[in-house]
Amino acid sequence: MKKKIFFAGLVLILGFTGCKKDEPSIITSGTATLTSTLVLEGSTYSYYGFSFEKGDVSKYNPETSNEVPDIIVYPITEASGDVTGAFLDSPNIDNSFYLTAEFDVETSATDFFNNYKTVDVTNFLKLANPILKYQVWTFKTGKKLFAKILIIDVQVYKKDSTPYAETTFKWVYQPDGSNEFDN
Repeated sequence: MKKKIFFAGLVLILGFTGCKKDEPSIITSGTATLTSTLVLEGSTYSYYGFSFEKGDVSKYNPETSNEVPDIIVYPITEASGDVTGAFLDSPNIDNSFYLTAEFDVETSATDFFNNYKTVDVTNFLKLANPILKYQVWTFKTGKKLFAKILIIDVQVYKKDSTPYAETTFKWVYQPDGSNEFDN
């Protein structure tokens, strides 16, 4: 009888130690495409923004959304209505962008981006203006966490008579509050 109790207890102990609660993993890097598309919802417009914490692009309505994205892309237009470029903005009230480096070719930009490990910036700007291919930007979130962004592509034009901007970028986010990127 003691053997049965011992084995039953051993099975329970091993069963409980083998069970582990799955914690949600945090996505800390990736590639995303962000557009300036506006979506009419009722009497207000929603737009798309990127959240480093979620690692995703999502629709945001300033009137109804509880969560605010980190970055939004907008077209740059001339008084004539011509679209001449794009910029990134952040709904947070802090200056959040720093142009870390610019390159003429993707390989140099990618090498720099991959080897850029430590944020030592103090003079952030309100906007990333303009954004161009092969720029590397450092971003500081409203929670004072850091991300790095490599602009891969920028497209600007009129879409259905409306100024339109689109950017594809690689990103790395540091959620632990340090100024050191893990990858």
